Amino acid sequence: MRPLSYRLFVVRALRAHLMRSILAMIGIIIGIAAVSTVVALAEGARAEVSKQIASLGSNLLLVQPGAQETRGVRRRAGTSLSLTSADAVAIAREIPEVLIAAPFVGEQETVTHGNANWSTLVAGVTSNFFEARAWTPAEGQLFRAVQVASAAKVAVIGKTLARELFPNSDALRQFVRIGRTSYAVIGVLAGKGQDFTGRDQDDVMFIPLSSAKYFTIGRARANPDAVDTILVKTASADSTEDAESWIGRVLRQRHRIIAGKADDFSVQNLVQVAQTQDRTNGQITLLVSALAGISLLVGGIGVMNIMLIAVSERTNEIGIRLVVGACPADIRKQFLLEAVLLCIVGGLLGLAAGYAATRVIAWALGWPVNFDMAMALIALGCSTVLGIAFGLLPAERAARLHPSVALRRS
Repeated sequence: MRPLSYRLFVVRALRAHLMRSILAMIGIIIGIAAVSTVVALAEGARAEVSKQIASLGSNLLLVQPGAQETRGVRRRAGTSLSLTSADAVAIAREIPEVLIAAPFVGEQETVTHGNANWSTLVAGVTSNFFEARAWTPAEGQLFRAVQVASAAKVAVIGKTLARELFPNSDALRQFVRIGRTSYAVIGVLAGKGQDFTGRDQDDVMFIPLSSAKYFTIGRARANPDAVDTILVKTASADSTEDAESWIGRVLRQRHRIIAGKADDFSVQNLVQVAQTQDRTNGQITLLVSALAGISLLVGGIGVMNIMLIAVSERTNEIGIRLVVGACPADIRKQFLLEAVLLCIVGGLLGLAAGYAATRVIAWALGWPVNFDMAMALIALGCSTVLGIAFGLLPAERAARLHPSVALRRS
């Protein structure tokens, strides 16, 4: 039989048993839709994590104070006042691998402008903090080292804060107030979005570290020179581990921590933290995808069962075709092609359902999704393989029927 002839015969046979064909495809549709939806959500989440890692900056270490003890009870990390601006200067001076060591103080404060107010993170930083974070202004400029040295009352704000305080006007050259102190806005930062903890990085107000200590944050502290963190940027990713080790040595020496005593600080690699979260998400995605893949396997078994039933119901047809000259190879190809066609059509419908599901989820819940062509091709490939794998047994059983036996059964 010519290839085109039995392909047309296959299409007519599937159309003649439309309900059975639909039942056979349901499992494939559900399986492909489930897998494609899970993978699209996972890829979207991983792309978002990669974006967040890039927004942090490269080759960064975060040095934080240790935990404070109150009446023998150890509080959370970062509650002690064990780090100072002088520590940051020493780290930058004594460790060759370190390019920048930027001290940071921050508190949640209510910032006002006219009748508008907004609770945001107010952070006191040095001018090189922005370089370490690879943060650039979308409007205006960043404050300079001379403004930090003179405790100038200037501010650089994030896009979220600019939107909330200045919804209908330009933020530049406006004044915002924290308590009784006013700061002139000289710059609005380019957007960075959420970090890997879910915090909005654009909901922030940066002021010179000296201004924060004198007017806003430091004056309420027992040690005004204390800082909340020190952001360290190293020369390269390869030097980060060595720098982390040297930071520990320098700070232990400066804080006079003797051997056997616990450090009063901690050092974290920000990118490694985000990458660890990404790996965890990837493992969860793999598990969920495997569970979704089980439904795809069940769908393939369903196709095989439907095709076996079709062989038993169509013995008369098979016998007549064998009598009029069809060879067993033609019968085999016909039933195998039917199974493959069922799986491919089911795969296409499953992809359409999966795409629709990801769009609905992205719209309703705001989750990132990434439904790409490569994933669609892989899904179709899986459908084709399923059709071949689970169509072999029914096709072989149909091909082995003897004409006399097939006609006797009918």
